[in-house]
Amino acid sequence: MVRVNPVVRSAVVVVALLLSPPARVADASPDAAGRQLYLRYCSACHGESANGEGVVSGLMTPKPADLTQLAKRAGGTFPSAAVTATIDGRGTLRAHGDPDMPVWGEILSKEEGPALDKETRTRTKLMQITAYLESIQAK
Repeated sequence: MVRVNPVVRSAVVVVALLLSPPARVADASPDAAGRQLYLRYCSACHGESANGEGVVSGLMTPKPADLTQLAKRAGGTFPSAAVTATIDGRGTLRAHGDPDMPVWGEILSKEEGPALDKETRTRTKLMQITAYLESIQAK
């Protein structure tokens, strides 16, 4: 076994960090995080622009909702709690048949992530998607 002097080892680590390319830091805004989550989980059905025209929307009955019209359909106020609950899906009674949407709350809760408890991580992602959808409502 070769022993490396701790000072040399520390110097090598520092040099490696200094020479490595800077990490790209994504926009940390809630809307940016929500957009990334939306694109990953929702855009195949609802479309990149959230207008209900995703790549698989033509195969679906009923057709996915135009998510840019949620506030308009709710009388002008974005229904945050209802949107989050719909995306989550865990509180919806599903007695017969397949749900119209995946139960994203269950899917998100099974993913690995930061050292938060699973429910906190899941709720955070649901709220980020909801915040993004609120930010793209038609005027």
